Formats: sequence, C-alpha cells, structure tokens
Amino acid sequence: MASTVNNSSETYPEVEPTEPILYHDLKMLTSSMGIGTTCNTKTGFYELDLSGALPTLFYIDYATHQKLPLCSRPECQHNDETCNAVIPNAIGVVNFQQHLLVFCSAIEGNPSILQIGYDGNDRVTLVELNSADRYDRAFAGDQNVLFTIVEAYSSELNVQTPQLIQIDLAQGSIQKLTQLDSSKSWFLVGTADNTLILKSIEVTQNKNPGSHEAYLSQKHELFFYDLQLQEMTPQRSWMQEEVVDASYGDYLFFYIPSKGTFEVNRFDGAGLTTVLQSQPIPIPDSSSLYFLGLYDDRLVVQVGEKIESESSGSAANVKWRQFAVDISDGSVIELHLSYTYAGVTDFVVPVAESDGVLLVKCGVQEKMMTAEGPDGTIQQYPTVVPVYATISSTNYFSNNAQYTKIQ
Repeated sequence: MASTVNNSSETYPEVEPTEPILYHDLKMLTSSMGIGTTCNTKTGFYELDLSGALPTLFYIDYATHQKLPLCSRPECQHNDETCNAVIPNAIGVVNFQQHLLVFCSAIEGNPSILQIGYDGNDRVTLVELNSADRYDRAFAGDQNVLFTIVEAYSSELNVQTPQLIQIDLAQGSIQKLTQLDSSKSWFLVGTADNTLILKSIEVTQNKNPGSHEAYLSQKHELFFYDLQLQEMTPQRSWMQEEVVDASYGDYLFFYIPSKGTFEVNRFDGAGLTTVLQSQPIPIPDSSSLYFLGLYDDRLVVQVGEKIESESSGSAANVKWRQFAVDISDGSVIELHLSYTYAGVTDFVVPVAESDGVLLVKCGVQEKMMTAEGPDGTIQQYPTVVPVYATISSTNYFSNNAQYTKIQ
C-alpha cells in the first residue's frame, strides 16, 4: 500500500450513496473503551510501552516465553528512532489483516495510522487525519476498511463534534458516515453482519454535574447503524442505576445489581437477543463492578462487597472479589489466584488467550528507565511494569497456579 495523506479540510466528505456493499469479516478490532496499548495474535502478544522516553513495541512469544523489543538488530540499544521497536508519538496498537496498525498522536503533524509487519519492519503511513481531530475511541474493521468515531474539530464553531467515519486504507481516504448528537457521549461497541453498533450516554437534566446522583441518572441507548442503508435505528435504552453494561465481541452484558445476575445478550443482523440469565453472584450488596473481559467463553469480573470495619466504626469499606460467569450455562465460580506487591494483594487477571492458553498478569516489578531531562542530561527513574505468565484456561478457572512466567 502506498503512503497517502488526507486533505487538510476540517470536514470529511460524506459517503456517497452507492450500490450495497457486503462487508466480510467485519469485527471489533479494539475493546469498546477505545484504542489499547496491547494486541494479541495466535503466536504472540504485542505491548506498546509508554513508560519510557519513546514509545516502544515489545513482543511476547508464546512458544519461547520471552518478552523482547520488536527489533532484530543485535547491536541496537532500542533507545532512539533508528530502532524498529521505537515509534514516536505512538498511542496504541491493533492486530489487523496480518499486520500491526499503530496509531500515532498529533504531537508533530497530523494524527496518523501506520502499518507495520509483525517483525517490526515494512513501516508505511496509511492515512492521516485532520490535525485537530481526536480519534482515540474504538475501531471496527473489514479487510481494508476501518470504522470509528472521531471528535472532529470545527474552527467556525470552535467545538469538537462526534462523527462516525470510515477509513479506506487501500485508497487512503476518509469519509463521514453520519453526524452524531453532540449532547451525548458516543461509543462504538460491536458489529453484526453489515451493521455497526453504537452506544450513547446522556446525563439526565436537572442533576448536579459530576455528582453520584448524576452518574446514576445517565441514560444509555443502543443504536444499530446499517452500512448498506446508511441508516441508524434505536434498539434499547436503560439507566445507569438499573444495569452496568459492557460489550465483548458479539456479546453485550448487563449486570443487574438488584438481582446480582448477568444478562447475556448477543448481537445479530436482526437486533439484540437475550440468550442467558446467569446464576446470582453471592454478594447481596455489591456497590461496584468492573468487567475485565471475555476469555474462553467466561466473563471475568471484579465485584466490590461492602463490609463493616472495626477500625472505621460504621464506615463501609469494600472487599474485592473476582468471579467468572460461564456464558454457556450461566454458572458462576469465584477466582482466587492472586499476587502481593509492596504489601498490597491483587488478583491475577487474563489479558489475552490463544488455543486454550491464557496470558495473565501475575505480578509487577520495578524497572529503571532512562530518559533525557530538559537540560539534556540523562536521568534515571523507577517505574513499575507488569509480570506476565501463560497458564492453561483449565488451570486458571480451576484456581490452579500452574504458570510459566515470561522472561
């Protein structure tokens, strides 16, 4: 593919009505929360390290259990732009069509999307966005086309407005699919056939902005955008106080605090279908819940249980517990694998999976980083980096700590 650059106009051209396009393998490329600093392949895991002076790509090889900079030059120090692993201004990475897509910010020039080989070579700039646009949200893709929501800047109004856009990587072109309501926050959360699934969040009026009351009063609404008809239709709405939601792949999950259960919904071309209600989690009063991901058809979550502490009198503390919900039968198991660092205990959590094996974060360790200070002197400072390991899915969900640590 040739390097191409988008024009500098503030408004992307709208998609012209065309013959219906059938998209193949349309799927989410990132989580619904946006571009991440890690991505997975069948043979290994890529991590964009942003803790140093320059963003650096690392590769974890599942076969050798080694983590190395994505650079094959033995003499390289991996500390400047001559290194294949160093990508200035990089903010995220995605696995796409047997390549890596690296997203770069607009610290210098326009925001851009690079294509890089799995070995770190063959770096090509595929497309550039308008200089003032923000594009850190979720991406979906189909072979040569990406879909995302950008906050497009208008100098005439001096505001950022949300737009759903498509990026043709083969042509290096960007087109606007539709303008979105700027009074809401928008998220791309899933795909189904030739459909993009969007969620909006709107704060109910007459509530104190930023208050817990305002948070609980947020209205969420789900929309399907038909790429063939270029039409968006509402599907379902709910309030934050009623459910907590998250989407992974073809699934949308609702946690219902009043029942302590999960509702499993599936996206398809016909809409949103409820396929399962889980068993209740054994916490009668759970004030907080975090979705960690879907691994081996099990939804992993952390739930905060309110407890009374003798030292704090009547004040309620929160004890965290970790569970897995099997989306095939709704059964729930508690997960106990943990590690301790600096006197604090935390859970072992999955970050990727491949052929029945999970890559998990099983600890943290201190690492000394080197950076150039404002006066040009070289400075060192400590930072904390994750410790990874592989474990079979069976062992992980059986609370059996049979790890092989990544070196």
